[in-house]
Amino acid sequence: MLRKLLTVLLPLGAIVGIALWVLSPPRYTDPRTIRFAGQTPGSVIAVERLGGYNKLALSGLLWFADLPVKTSVSDGIEMFRIRYWSLNQGKPVEASGLMAVPYQTLGGQPSRGTAMYLHGTSPDRINSPSAPGPQEGLLPSAVFAGGGYTLLAPDYFGLGQSHAAPAYIYAPATAAAARDMVIAARHVADAMKLRFSPDLYIVGFSQGGHATAVVQRALEDAPIPGIEIKAAAAVAGAFDLAGVSVPYAFAQKHSLYLSFLAVSYAAQYHQPLGTLLTDHYAKVLPVVFDGNHTIEAIEAALPPDPRALFRPEALAAITESKPNWFSAGLAANEAWNWTPKAPLKLYYGDRDADVSPQDSKGFYASAAKRGANIHLMPLGPYDHVGSALQAVPRARIWFDELSRPVRS
Repeated sequence: MLRKLLTVLLPLGAIVGIALWVLSPPRYTDPRTIRFAGQTPGSVIAVERLGGYNKLALSGLLWFADLPVKTSVSDGIEMFRIRYWSLNQGKPVEASGLMAVPYQTLGGQPSRGTAMYLHGTSPDRINSPSAPGPQEGLLPSAVFAGGGYTLLAPDYFGLGQSHAAPAYIYAPATAAAARDMVIAARHVADAMKLRFSPDLYIVGFSQGGHATAVVQRALEDAPIPGIEIKAAAAVAGAFDLAGVSVPYAFAQKHSLYLSFLAVSYAAQYHQPLGTLLTDHYAKVLPVVFDGNHTIEAIEAALPPDPRALFRPEALAAITESKPNWFSAGLAANEAWNWTPKAPLKLYYGDRDADVSPQDSKGFYASAAKRGANIHLMPLGPYDHVGSALQAVPRARIWFDELSRPVRS
């Protein structure tokens, strides 16, 4: 429903933007003229302008989207794709992401802050934020960049312009892609003579909820010089992979999530996929999870019951918590056993059949005992997508309350 709605809204927003040409963005340095060099993490490969929307176009788009929480628009935006270098397992990899900049920042004023949006499960490269389609790139840009923030939305490794091995819910790569995008975006802002805010606000949904916790933990353990995390909001996040998330995925028969995890962890841990999956699926899954297949095409290749994906001995090891390389990977990539310093809100819906509400509840209970700056935010009787629609605008309101007033 949401995807169909926003597919209509994207061209509508473009039409409105063209019609209201008098509100065009201020002049700024064309990023295509900028030249970068080097392969160190955070170095920029290229910047490409993707287009933009003025204030009235964004207001109309959000009005038609009919978010359950009123979301104000203060500015128009320009969108850019950044390709940059990152690092995975000691090797340089190309990554990409979306940067959406408010008109005021293009005109020389500071933004309200830097907001990072971490997207949910999407094995389809064409639906990555830097595309930017209506599903992932446009709506977060409208909500946050339209509210005066510079928005950063990394695609993750293997998506967008990256052809690296998939790194689904793999914490080291998630943290690296996000960290290096902040550094790359700051380089781009400097080259374009824009004022880049050091105040970082993080929000993510589903896989992005896990990513939010992972990124906050990584940046609090090893801060980027000059960057400070002000707040983070994780929506419907999978945190305790071995103890809660994966058992729930089996119970709810989520073959897509489990197969994506299997392909990703086999690649990242250099393990034969055939030791985990049946011969048939060990051959099929690397083909359909190549970044070029839609979710619909992938799901058509999967069994209704995810247990059919796995070899009996591997399934027994996973479900009975016995030694197994896949189970070890799940434990290594947890996102709940740490103590947040900057305020972190955990949003969840009671009727979420994709990610268990217990993931948020368990993380909160554990971290609160250690004195973490963490808050549990039950949303009520909402499902997975419904929780995002409820929580993301609320996160924006919270960030507004915490952020500095914009001064020239």
